[in-house]
Amino acid sequence: MKLKKGRKIAAILLAAAIVSADFHGAGSLAYASQQESQREEAEYARTAEGIERTRGEEAGEPEGTEAQGEEAGTAEGAEKTQGEEAGTAEGTEPQDERNGSLESIKEEKEGTQEKALPEGTEPLFLQEADEKGAGATEGLTETQAFDFSQAEAAFAGLLKEYDMYGVLANDVEFPIYQEPSQEAVAINSLTSGSQVKLEGVVWNETGLWFQIGFASNDIAYSGYIQSEYVVTADSRLEEWKAQYLPDYAVGTLSRGAARGATQVSAFPSSYQSFIQKLIQAHPNWTFVPMNTGLEWADVLAAEMKNGVNLVETYQPDTWKSTAPEDYNMETGEWVIKNGTNWVQASESIVKYFLDPRNFLQEEYVFQFEQLVYGDHHTEDGVEKILSGTFMSHKKLEDGSEGGITYAQAFMKIGKDLKVSPYFLASRVRQEQGVSGTSSLISGTYPGYEGYYNYFNRRATGIGEEVIRSGLQEAKDNGWDTRYKALEGGAKSVSSDYIFKGQDTLYLQKFDVDPSYNGLYWHQYMQNLLGPYSEGKSVRKGYEEMGILNNGFVFKVPVYNNMPGSPCPKPEEGLNAPTVTAQKNGYVSAKLSWNEVAAAQGYQIYRAEGEDGTFTRIKSTNAATRSFEDTTIVPGKLYRYKVRAYMKLSSGNKYSSYSSIKTLDFTVPATTWNTFKIKNYKTIELSWGKKSVDGYKIYRKTGTGKYTCIQTIKDKSTVSFKDTAVKPKNTYTYRIRGYVSVNGKNYYSKYTSVNTAELKMAKPQLKKAYVSGGKKIKVTWKRDSKADGYYIYRATSKKGTYKKVKTITKNKTVSWSDTSIKTGKTYYYKIRSFVKASTGTKSSSYSTVFSVKTALKTPAVTSVTASKGKVKLKWKKDSNAAGYKIYRATSKNGKYKVVKKLTKNSTLSWTDKTVKTGKKYYYKIRAYSINQGQEKHSSYSPRKGIKAK
Repeated sequence: MKLKKGRKIAAILLAAAIVSADFHGAGSLAYASQQESQREEAEYARTAEGIERTRGEEAGEPEGTEAQGEEAGTAEGAEKTQGEEAGTAEGTEPQDERNGSLESIKEEKEGTQEKALPEGTEPLFLQEADEKGAGATEGLTETQAFDFSQAEAAFAGLLKEYDMYGVLANDVEFPIYQEPSQEAVAINSLTSGSQVKLEGVVWNETGLWFQIGFASNDIAYSGYIQSEYVVTADSRLEEWKAQYLPDYAVGTLSRGAARGATQVSAFPSSYQSFIQKLIQAHPNWTFVPMNTGLEWADVLAAEMKNGVNLVETYQPDTWKSTAPEDYNMETGEWVIKNGTNWVQASESIVKYFLDPRNFLQEEYVFQFEQLVYGDHHTEDGVEKILSGTFMSHKKLEDGSEGGITYAQAFMKIGKDLKVSPYFLASRVRQEQGVSGTSSLISGTYPGYEGYYNYFNRRATGIGEEVIRSGLQEAKDNGWDTRYKALEGGAKSVSSDYIFKGQDTLYLQKFDVDPSYNGLYWHQYMQNLLGPYSEGKSVRKGYEEMGILNNGFVFKVPVYNNMPGSPCPKPEEGLNAPTVTAQKNGYVSAKLSWNEVAAAQGYQIYRAEGEDGTFTRIKSTNAATRSFEDTTIVPGKLYRYKVRAYMKLSSGNKYSSYSSIKTLDFTVPATTWNTFKIKNYKTIELSWGKKSVDGYKIYRKTGTGKYTCIQTIKDKSTVSFKDTAVKPKNTYTYRIRGYVSVNGKNYYSKYTSVNTAELKMAKPQLKKAYVSGGKKIKVTWKRDSKADGYYIYRATSKKGTYKKVKTITKNKTVSWSDTSIKTGKTYYYKIRSFVKASTGTKSSSYSTVFSVKTALKTPAVTSVTASKGKVKLKWKKDSNAAGYKIYRATSKNGKYKVVKKLTKNSTLSWTDKTVKTGKKYYYKIRAYSINQGQEKHSSYSPRKGIKAK
């Protein structure tokens, strides 16, 4: 029993709609298809006879048969043309050259079940159509019910405007066919979330097919897939369907692949609540699971390789790796991996940013948006993203590309490259910051004047190496205007990443797409926070434009064997655990606490009574977060506290203690939160809040007696500033709480004591050196507790030191001495001071630093002649302001200055005024500037050379 072709079209289209309509139900499309087929088989047994009669009546339609034959010939020619075009398309091998490898792929996939209705089974919807009468299927009797050539030409026109990309959705795995038929050879298979490029469209008896381009393991392919499995944010596709396809086809296809048709059940359960919440707020959004097939543990291990994920040094210690290769156990310093302040990220913070579930929130979700160009991108939207930066409503500073604005440049480049201009704008904002003061885009960096690198492409290394490597990339690529730099950087990013499967901000940071370049190593940035920051910027632009409800498509990675809940974010230091304590009769005490991100274990402390000493009674590993104390004695009072720890090279680092948990009714004792010496005149105290009426603060000076210096009657006040202290004294503090009953105070036990030694620290000079041949610069370490510094100078180490400068701000940590002379040696020392109520107090002197200002005789390293030129090179003199070059035409002739160089970093010069065949003699001397006058070194030995 065979379906007529017209009705076979309707059968397949409506079957696709039925099995893909359960977007929020259980199971995949394959599961739904299986259940539907079982129901159809049961119904078929009851209605087969009636359908057979209908099929017999329709069999005598010769006109339809002739038309079918004509279309078959046309289809064959169309397929041939498509095959020829595929063979000549850039990056795609010809069809016949690919067949050999495709046969092997076919053999590998033998036994794979294709999604089709059981043979001889007629779907329920077709039976229902028979019951409704011939009108229900009028116009569907043949494939030639409409002329598809106009639709095909219009689709080709869309692709000429700009490329159309999509992702595969609504199933787990998709076979890709060599021809637009499920009977054709399956050349490959793709998983949900795979990026595909739409290259053409075909309509035949089985429905609408897309010709797609894709890659797998660095090999480019072209094949066919049913249209209902392709989801795109490009609104042109839905408009094309509505305009050129028959109503029945549009309605059927849109049920299977319309934007917003998120199949929540396709995601793991731990994702679903987040996605449902987002869909409720934005029904037009589509979420597609990117089934990576990768093990979570393997991905995490790969992302923890040295230098792959970095954070800045100012981030919390819990964000930074403490492995021996990343942390110096002797100095307590983290090893710089890039630039001047980028270090290896800790596993706990990498887990947090790697886990997609942490960012399925409206503020952060745009790191999963595809980065291809769309008609919703506007110049105004780009300006929203650039708001507040150096690019906002500003023209390119060098007037390149006709003096357009940055926003116009991003729009033009985005449209030309088919890349989201919002992504380009947010990426440059991320790389260059708000002020845009980086030397990579100044155009003035020595040796690279006039070159720019906005995207920081290949800018790697430590310190200045970052600038030089980035500008060398700009120079190699000819980025000598600002527009060329923007365009060139965008081309590099788009060709290397976006059009090679890494088409979201997340995928550019975490290389988990196998299309090209393997896995894990091909990552755009080392900055772990990159996609997080850029995604927020893009979302802000959309919000300000009022287009957050547009039909965006989000491709969200899914890994195998992920943790049951989103990985927690480690906070500043280690958070103090939150502990609960319960009495189990008089038998035991049960304690439990929350997971502390980055903790490697926990320590439990207990004290007996109100004044008992805490002792550690148990240590657990990170996975154990509960403890039962079975050693208690009835009738006593016990207090418990817990702290987390992480292992550093120099020992354990601890969180603050949890709040003390007391299992009895006594006046609860408070504990210290912070104890800080703000400066030599102020000590700041804070403590834990307890259920008391107030607190008393006690202090003693040196070895004296404690006295109450403050009674705090407001129980909500848990901090105090002691300003009645004097420099050079030692103070010890303790606190206790009280409750008032019938006018009488009852006290808790004292806190532990905290001691503050207000001994002024000895200042530490860092450097003293000649700067620019004009001055001596002195630098020192800041003393945050001092009011300022005194600077002293002498002309001999044991000579008389005179105060030459008073610095009145403790944040000032450098000073330049301009009253110097060349050829002398100067000696410097400093001390800090504090202005107290009893007068000014000064620290001891720092170590003495000396600086010599004498100029060295320049050492000429080479003199070479080339056609019409003579080039000189010499060694640098750090004490010089610059150099003067002298020339004569005879050895003992008169030497004249031919060049004055004003930078001591310039160590070569080319004389372009020489004449071929004539001999010239050169010598150099350095000079410095002291109080407006030039001082010179002796001349270098003369060098003679014959010009060529």
